[in-house]
Amino acid sequence: MRKLFTSLMVALAAVAVHATDYNVPIVVTVNDATSEQTGVISIVENAEQAGTYDLTLKNFVLQSENGPMGVGNVALTKIQSYQDGNATLLLANDKVTITNGDDPSVPFWMAGMLPPVNVELRGKIEGDRLYCHLDIDLRETLQQIIEVRIGSGYQMPNPSFESWHVSTGDYSEPNAWHSFESATGELAPLAGHHINQSDDAHSGNASARIFATSIFGIVANGTMTTGRMNAGSMTATDKVNCAYLDMSKTDVDGNGDPFYVPLYSRPDAISVWVKFKQGTANSDHPYATISAVITDGTYYQDPEDKDYTNVVAKAQNNQIATTNGEWQQIVIPFVYTGNAVDPKAVLITISTNADAGKGSANDEVLVDDISFIYNAEVTGLKIKGQSVTGFSADKDTYEMELNAAFTADDIEVVFAGEKTAHVVKTIETVGNDRLCTVTVINADMSTKAVYTIKVTGNSTAIGNVNINANVNANANYYTLDGRQVKVLEPGNVYIRHQADGTTIKIRR
Repeated sequence: MRKLFTSLMVALAAVAVHATDYNVPIVVTVNDATSEQTGVISIVENAEQAGTYDLTLKNFVLQSENGPMGVGNVALTKIQSYQDGNATLLLANDKVTITNGDDPSVPFWMAGMLPPVNVELRGKIEGDRLYCHLDIDLRETLQQIIEVRIGSGYQMPNPSFESWHVSTGDYSEPNAWHSFESATGELAPLAGHHINQSDDAHSGNASARIFATSIFGIVANGTMTTGRMNAGSMTATDKVNCAYLDMSKTDVDGNGDPFYVPLYSRPDAISVWVKFKQGTANSDHPYATISAVITDGTYYQDPEDKDYTNVVAKAQNNQIATTNGEWQQIVIPFVYTGNAVDPKAVLITISTNADAGKGSANDEVLVDDISFIYNAEVTGLKIKGQSVTGFSADKDTYEMELNAAFTADDIEVVFAGEKTAHVVKTIETVGNDRLCTVTVINADMSTKAVYTIKVTGNSTAIGNVNINANVNANANYYTLDGRQVKVLEPGNVYIRHQADGTTIKIRR
């Protein structure tokens, strides 16, 4: 009995060591309407099955016009993990029984009324950051799928401008965004009011309205930024008048947020919906403008006052014409600089005119539904250098003949551009054939594509099992079903894919 008790305590201690709670922002989308909250996600290594995790979304609620509606705790167990570079990917698609939460501020939990629901998870852990998507299928009871985005650093907070905070006096600014109401600089008190909430929305209930004004006969463009505005000169073109970010600053806005937005990724483009009109037509200066600059988080300003080496990428459109009263989607690709710096923050600036001090005092831009685009377009698949014939991104099953041994490392995914997506490759032996599954998830975990290749021929023979083979630090190891592993357990057979491309079976 003492031995059993000791073993139990050791096991419990091991679980506690690996448990992590992430207090993260959560964006919930239901029927194209989004709301934001914070929540606690608990992740623990599963004690029964090595290489798997348990994840719990605690006290999940839906925000509604009548207040929070408690759903409960959403728990997934034995989530399979995969390693892709520095990211640990977590993928699951299971039936889940939601349980009641324990938040005393929520008067009622729906969990007891819900049947088991299907929950799909696409997530990753990179360093100390968690980012994932949960799709909760409540079509049986609520006729909808709840999309839950967990974590930050890949998409904009408050993307649909539904949440606002008091800035100065009676003025307000959208959460994560700022205008002259919270500006720095000697002339900040004279900068005026340039932003308010509009009920003319592309989706949801609100958008941001940016508008120009006239100060002493000088047009002051309406401008909104994820950083902070500085008003320091009466000369409109003076670059001391700028938007800037600096992650070393500790200042916070009226919502308690810093004057910068973290971005730890490399998006392909930025998308935003706008409605632009000029109060008085000006053929010499007819355009509004949007720019987005990804930096390493050190000081940067727009417009630039010098050459900056801390820039990762830029996206700009300074020719946004009047949209004739219609919402228009603007998609701007990022151009990467090649500077050897890591992305940590993004400075987005939107203005009523592409030229400082131009346009008219009645110009306005409505902005809604801003997002980063992460491509994952696959153009081909290869196994052991041989192309999968007839590949098309919208076709998910294939067959090919291959008379050679191979592992998951020998499966190559060809992308249309630079690879930013994550790839999971597994192999299952079915009779004399091998079934290869390739899962491609874009960098922000929002989309997934799965391709299956049935490989026939003499592709399973990898030679005799080598019982006394040593572990080679320069090799990769796989289970017989093609899943890469880091820890080899005694008594099991593994496939060792060596640095020179050869493959052998070994038994630990």
